[in-house]
Amino acid sequence: MNGIIFDIKRFAVHDGPGIRTTLFLKGCPLRCAWCQNPEGLCLEKQLWWFKSKCIFCRKCLPVCPESVRAAVDGEIRIDRRSCIKCGTCVETCPTGAMEFDGREISVEEAVAELQKDQVFYDVSGGGITLSGGDPLFQHEFAEAVLRGSKEAGLHTAVETSLAAEWGVIEKMRPHVDLWICDLKEIDSKKHQEFTGQPNERIFENFKQLAAAGAKILVRIPVIPGFTDRDDNVQGIAEFVRSVRSDIEIELMNYNPLAPNKYRLMQKSCPLDESVQPLSVQRMEELEQWTTM
Repeated sequence: MNGIIFDIKRFAVHDGPGIRTTLFLKGCPLRCAWCQNPEGLCLEKQLWWFKSKCIFCRKCLPVCPESVRAAVDGEIRIDRRSCIKCGTCVETCPTGAMEFDGREISVEEAVAELQKDQVFYDVSGGGITLSGGDPLFQHEFAEAVLRGSKEAGLHTAVETSLAAEWGVIEKMRPHVDLWICDLKEIDSKKHQEFTGQPNERIFENFKQLAAAGAKILVRIPVIPGFTDRDDNVQGIAEFVRSVRSDIEIELMNYNPLAPNKYRLMQKSCPLDESVQPLSVQRMEELEQWTTM
């Protein structure tokens, strides 16, 4: 079985306990305006053009079988609707300015990659984490990787929005040591507006996961102008405590990585580039709700 990933991050220290290797899977059911990994939204791999690497030799233009590229105003413009993703331009580019944002990998290859740093997991209490995108979007592949990792004796974690059918989560649950659950918005109408989906199924899945005794860490992304309201953070914190009082809650400040990634993808960023992370003082004010 194969899956599509867009990154493998080694020596990660914010994706669960200890030193970890994080495998980023493509595909996500939500469309959060603030997503810091927009390359993970679409399941299919996309072609990126890195202007900083390009020497404008134009060798990529004549080799394209579909003629989807054009040199315009000092840029290589790509008609992505017509691109067949054959990779000819990637192979031809002498400087690596053309790259795909994802690649296919088998379950066996993924587990082998994740095992490479096992010595660091052992000494730090770390392990492996599946992130994305959302790993539940490629749930069969994710489940197989998690099962293989557990069989290899690795601690496993999954970062997810829980936006999936409960059966998907239930099937994966025996192979997951830690669920890092992203709860974004307490108001379902606002959740629909911000992410493209209401939150009822997400919160119901959270209740069932907690009732099953799963180890859970809740993360609330606090995004200026979206989810950084006191009533939102307070509401989510109270909901979590009403479900199970031992679940830890963390706030995640806005990370402005997305605008540059959208430029590489030659797409418009849905979030205004003037948006900046919240101040330390404001983060401390909001964190009070998570400890009450």
